[in-house]
Amino acid sequence: MHHVLCGLAVNPALSPGQVGRLMSMADEEIATRLAGRADLGHEQAVALAAHSAASAVLLAHEGRLTSADIDPGHRPEAALALLDRGTGSVEWARHFAADPVRERRGLTRACGAVLQAVYRRALVYARVAHLWRCGAWASRFR
Repeated sequence: MHHVLCGLAVNPALSPGQVGRLMSMADEEIATRLAGRADLGHEQAVALAAHSAASAVLLAHEGRLTSADIDPGHRPEAALALLDRGTGSVEWARHFAADPVRERRGLTRACGAVLQAVYRRALVYARVAHLWRCGAWASRFR
């Protein structure tokens, strides 16, 4: 029966109402197949992202979700996908750059243009801290 539902998920003849009903009973595999539908509306994409982490990442990579649609605390991988596209929030980048999960920090460093501002700011802070330490060291010799 599961293979039938997977086949229905990619069937272009399904009406939006039928897609919604299938979304309500979808597991991760069916939700991932539903995420690939070209006729998926924005509200359906948001609902599917709330239902399935894997489909949230796919929809974010495809640009079918915005930063307003994703809660980075609930769907961090989807938030990282939006950062990778350059459409995520700079605050998310700051949060993920200091994330305790090593893989997320690595993915954050691999992201593009949004993160340049974060790392530029971190570099400025590092230089200021270094200058402060040098000043503190030099003041010992007065």
